[in-house]
Amino acid sequence: MWFLLLVSLVLISFAVLYLWNKDSKASNPFRKDARVPRKPYIHDQKKRDAVLKQGFSKDKIPANLDAILIGSGIGGLTTAAIMAKAGKRVLMLEQHDQAGGCCHTFIDKNYEFDVGIHYIGEMGCQTLNKTIVDQISEGQVEWAPLDHEFDVCQIGYEKEARVYPVSTGTHEWMKQLKKRFPEESKAIEKYFSMMKTTKASTTIHGALKLLPLWLVKLILASRILHLITNLYKPEYTKCVLDLVKGLTSNKDLQTVFLYSWGDYGTQPSKGTFMMQALLNRHFLKFGTFYPVGGASELAFNIIPVIEKAGGKVLVRAPVSEILTNRGKVCGVRVTRGSTKEGIDIFAPIIISNAGLYNTFEQLLPKTISAKSYYTDICKGLKPGMAAMNVFVGMNKSGKELKLKKHSIWAYANNDVNNTVDDYFAQSIEDALGSEIPLLFISFPSAKDPEWNNHPGRENKSTCTIIALANWDWFKTWEDKAVKKRGDEYDEVKNTIGHQMIEQTCKIFPQMRDCIDFTDIGSPVTNKHYIAQPHGELYGLDHSVNRFDPLTVAKLRPQTDVPGLFLTGQDILTCGFTGAMFGGVLAAQAVMGRNVMADAIALKKQLKEKKKK
Repeated sequence: MWFLLLVSLVLISFAVLYLWNKDSKASNPFRKDARVPRKPYIHDQKKRDAVLKQGFSKDKIPANLDAILIGSGIGGLTTAAIMAKAGKRVLMLEQHDQAGGCCHTFIDKNYEFDVGIHYIGEMGCQTLNKTIVDQISEGQVEWAPLDHEFDVCQIGYEKEARVYPVSTGTHEWMKQLKKRFPEESKAIEKYFSMMKTTKASTTIHGALKLLPLWLVKLILASRILHLITNLYKPEYTKCVLDLVKGLTSNKDLQTVFLYSWGDYGTQPSKGTFMMQALLNRHFLKFGTFYPVGGASELAFNIIPVIEKAGGKVLVRAPVSEILTNRGKVCGVRVTRGSTKEGIDIFAPIIISNAGLYNTFEQLLPKTISAKSYYTDICKGLKPGMAAMNVFVGMNKSGKELKLKKHSIWAYANNDVNNTVDDYFAQSIEDALGSEIPLLFISFPSAKDPEWNNHPGRENKSTCTIIALANWDWFKTWEDKAVKKRGDEYDEVKNTIGHQMIEQTCKIFPQMRDCIDFTDIGSPVTNKHYIAQPHGELYGLDHSVNRFDPLTVAKLRPQTDVPGLFLTGQDILTCGFTGAMFGGVLAAQAVMGRNVMADAIALKKQLKEKKKK
């Protein structure tokens, strides 16, 4: 009897997904290849601003909207562009003064800095990732490969430094590790074997988010997933630190195995191995890439696709409330200006790219959000870690400074988790005198082949430094205006920021005498510019609890509030790729069409065409 039940559940699941696509009235957004030859790069900032900085006003609101989308990060841009390609008219509202979310850049003294895009995997051949970006930008986003050794894990500074490069190619990195740690061959082989165990995670998680929740609960109760998936193996259910410690007692190797945990911002004692493995596979398989022309090329080339269908992307448009009528969402209120004038805009569908906390704790009326299980998720899960950002401009070229197209993960020592936990547990007074346990260091100007084509940038270069931080150190100033947070705030921010620069200069001493510009951003800066309520970069914390199968299923694009959908990193995983695929799933849910299958079909066609 149990066998028949299990078979029935599998057949019902496949039938639901099949009928969903078959019965959809929405047109296929990927029915044909939308790529056109690359147009000349535009360096005139006024022309770029005409696309990226279209200020909000009543007269710019399109009529007969199909949907309103809150926030303009890559998740929202992906959702809006896919809907536009199917003929839907979408209004995107961004609270900042330019579109792009974490894909935006800023310019000061002719130095341009990316704020969130440091490297992306799977963009060097016709992968699904590249196919989607190509189609929503009409082939206008080009990708430059980074160095073969795209990451470097450094443990210690100066004379104590041990340097472990990470090379493209899973087998090559494994060979590299075995050479550096010959006595740890079995541990290294087991680590890579464990990486394979989680290979199907994104497909399974996507299916859990798309099947009706009642059916998911029935499937989970039947325990069929214990039989046909790896979701209940230790790679999913135990924290990554425990698993790595179980492989080896060599602390340098433990640190190298865990080196890029900052890419998802959850300490190894709380994070899941699945996320670590997902990142490794993403970067190792085909190498890493950077958008030619910088991160702003993404929004700059996706926005015209949204506008072709009659949509609009407007900035300086802070949404203060999601409007409802008899329990169903029906529009949004934009409140702006010194008078705080509210402008109501109506549409049958509202899609939020503002994150779970903003959507359910700030924007929805309390009477509505209190009835939603998403509010319970907000209480049950925690936000990701806050972050400090330091942007450094140097008055020498990347060639003169011998900068490479890679990133450095700089650890103070090899006691990776204890050092990090101890640092975050400190008071702000103690933290100001402490060495920062982990820095991410990158050189955007060295990665971008278009950099020197901008007038006046030939003898300039940039460095971005990121460190995770404790939100509690800064929340005192969260409601203060920019540039008006007071001397105490400036002292705290600048002390940590200059410590980050000092530690970076120990690795790159050639930087020290040519620093021409610095801009230090705190978690409060993140809250102001990208509207992350706790100064975080990655939304919900990527803890083991977040990836419990039922929680995965509940974090879906279609909410339990009629007419309200979610997009971006909170419904899938963090980062560019996680947010982008979150955007695909959101478009799929809104349109009632399996657009992921449409994109996969086009990818296969393009690969076959290339073979001929």
